[in-house]
Amino acid sequence: MSVSDETPTLDKSSSENSTTPKGKKRIDVAVAFVLCGALFSLLIFLYMFKQERDTAIQGFHVQIAQDTARFEQRLAYSFYNVASLQAYLDLSPQMAGMDLSAVASRIVNPHQGVEALLWLPEGQLNPTQFSVAEGAVVTDSLDPAVVDIFNGESVTSQIVQLGERSVIVRASGAGAQRMLALLDLDNLIKTTLLNSVENELVVHLFTAAAEANGPVYSLGQGTVAEDSITDKTITLLDGSELTLSFAATESYLAGEMNYTSLFFLLTGLLLSFLLASYLKRLSQHLKRLKDEQDIMSEQMIDTSWNDPLTGLVNRTHFDEALDIECRRAVREFSPLSMILLRIDDFAQYSEHYGVDAADILVQRISETLKSCVSRPGDILARVDESQFGFILPSTNELVVQLAERCSLAVRTLALPNESEAKDLCVTVSLGVVTLQPTRLLTAERLFDTTMQQLEQAREAGGDQYNAYIENSTEPSLTYSV
Repeated sequence: MSVSDETPTLDKSSSENSTTPKGKKRIDVAVAFVLCGALFSLLIFLYMFKQERDTAIQGFHVQIAQDTARFEQRLAYSFYNVASLQAYLDLSPQMAGMDLSAVASRIVNPHQGVEALLWLPEGQLNPTQFSVAEGAVVTDSLDPAVVDIFNGESVTSQIVQLGERSVIVRASGAGAQRMLALLDLDNLIKTTLLNSVENELVVHLFTAAAEANGPVYSLGQGTVAEDSITDKTITLLDGSELTLSFAATESYLAGEMNYTSLFFLLTGLLLSFLLASYLKRLSQHLKRLKDEQDIMSEQMIDTSWNDPLTGLVNRTHFDEALDIECRRAVREFSPLSMILLRIDDFAQYSEHYGVDAADILVQRISETLKSCVSRPGDILARVDESQFGFILPSTNELVVQLAERCSLAVRTLALPNESEAKDLCVTVSLGVVTLQPTRLLTAERLFDTTMQQLEQAREAGGDQYNAYIENSTEPSLTYSV
């Protein structure tokens, strides 16, 4: 059973294709949210990480500034003490060596870094070495490098290697007033660069004369952070310069950072995934609701066009199709037939067997009537509680044969009916009409005429059909069987 091509139909696939471009995929909102959230969290992490690193480097700069100030202050104090002793030596050229030793013990503090003094007592060819720590002249042989500096005329500070030790040699005066002060560089650095020693920073000491040859003293080791390297230049009293190069290690910076940025990154990623998961579930829920809505819409459409009990076309669709087929018949100049079929004594059957049994009877008869209709253009509908209707385009006398076939098929079912004593099986009555394509062919006239034929068949006792066949060239035929 089908409706003619003028009957309105819903093409779901075409409507979907019209709204969604072919081959175009929608971006998943949850995936896009995760990507944006992860990217945003990463950018914030990089910014905060840089701020934390810059803060750690600034703290490093504060520490090395303190170390440099202590180192410079200690050197200046030691050089002032040596300058004071040199002034005393210049004012007393005739004093004995032991007298100068006594003065040196009072002026030079061993805790300020000066470990030894050298001068040339009167009447001696070789300089005397005075140990500040011991407070006495020592008789140990002097290092040749120190003797060479003493015998020279330079009055600038130098750093020399005495065995495994590095010392700062401060030279002053000339001739009988010549004096050298030896400062223990290792002790000086370790007692002044406290922050650098404690935090295991990398420190290199350069002199202007030997800068091209590399550092004259080094402290600490590790992977150096290139963005933390800082040079501090110290100008001594004699005009010579020392350069302290400080560098923070990566392990030091890592210990100074609190890694709030990493916590923010992990929190941002976690929140992004949680919100994305929620959006994913929400999207799936909305899709499920949409699918349910589509199913309900299809069911509503199906219910509005079809009878829910039998699946046949309902009365509303039957009337629309009848009007369309009448206009088509006139336009194409072809006859149109209709059959109305009613189950005999249906009310009594329903009262005797019950509503459920009556519904089953209607279903059995509808399936039987479906098997009797074979042409694609024919329409079978349930137009009433116990009444069925056929719309049969381009059909003349053959419609009578269809009515006979339907009546015989129902009787062949041999469905019991004990509600009436006159008959023990279910039967049907039929009204059959064929109208020619004239201006008198309307849906109202065709339906009313067919209903009249059905009522005549029922009044005649049922289990029969009554037919009216209109002929445009011969008198119309009316007969009952």
